[in-house]
Amino acid sequence: MRIGELAALAGVSTRTVRHYHHQGVLLQPPRRVNGYREYGLRDTLRLARARRLTGTS
Repeated sequence: MRIGELAALAGVSTRTVRHYHHQGVLLQPPRRVNGYREYGLRDTLRLARARRLTGTS
């Protein structure tokens, strides 16, 4: 899935996902041939966990 799909599933903005990359909370995922990031289930779970731990709902 792409960054927008990941953000929508977790209920955050794409900017938040990029911020978590910058802070090291989320690892940079592999990129497709077209340059888009390819997120998986682990990324979704990690983002949901980070969101829950920060207390945002």
